[in-house]
Amino acid sequence: MTSGTALAVERACTELAGAAPAETVRIRSGSKTAVYRIRLVDGRPVVVKLFAADGSHGAADEARLLAAVTAAGRVRVPAVIGHGPIPGLNFSALVTADAGTSTLGDAVRAGQLPRPAALLRLALLMAAFHSTKAPTGLPLAPGIGQQVSALAAHCPKQVFVRLTPALEVIAAGACVERLVWCHGDLHLENVICGGDRRLTAGEHGRLRLPDYLVDFEAATVEVPEYDLAQTLVTCDALEPSDRVFVAAAYGRPVDARLLDAYVAFQAVRGWTYAAHQEGRDRDAWAARMHLALSPQPGRTAP
Repeated sequence: MTSGTALAVERACTELAGAAPAETVRIRSGSKTAVYRIRLVDGRPVVVKLFAADGSHGAADEARLLAAVTAAGRVRVPAVIGHGPIPGLNFSALVTADAGTSTLGDAVRAGQLPRPAALLRLALLMAAFHSTKAPTGLPLAPGIGQQVSALAAHCPKQVFVRLTPALEVIAAGACVERLVWCHGDLHLENVICGGDRRLTAGEHGRLRLPDYLVDFEAATVEVPEYDLAQTLVTCDALEPSDRVFVAAAYGRPVDARLLDAYVAFQAVRGWTYAAHQEGRDRDAWAARMHLALSPQPGRTAP
């Protein structure tokens, strides 16, 4: 996603934020979205997220999701400044206040936050998000059934066959009563560190989390193990001790066998689309898939 993005960013700033960009830094760019950190000419720091017009998730969708999270008051998200289509271009844009320049991943790499502490924060954020009721009428990412169907069409047959036992566990573990609103992509780079990294007591004894959660295009409704597994896989927290720690920090009942099955699914899904189809991070995804499909000590394979 590169052609026309510079003009799209300029128009997003002037038309949605009311000021032209003075400094622009690209944070990341993918096939359907691109994210930029901007300092406007009036001094305001903002973040501009561009969405391809042919994507299933657009700026209006994400703005509505952010509004729903804000209204629930359990998780902090960046304030929305404006959103809408970019006239004359095949993009829509979301402009938000810049919540900060350091992610949990940055803090871990800089030695400012131990990795277990970062995983703890992810688990606490997930528990808070899962306690938020999914808003009705908002387009969400496909559920597990549609994801499995799509995966079967793209995953090499010899790999998909290895995933079959996990899919059987997932099918048997389906439970409408346990469905929660899942973020779908909660990892260290999708959490912006708040100014104060301490966890403090909030209203009714709940922990007040200073961090900001971003990127909601993968939000869906599934069982909690779906989200936990995605976090474990993308954070390379696949050793048994990591799985136990994150599940315990999450603080809600977790089906360990179902979690292992979802770990296998999320790892194979990530490998299929990232390493196999897009050719990126091949070694990392191959290692994740190997660990995810290996039987866990003291437990039968999913």
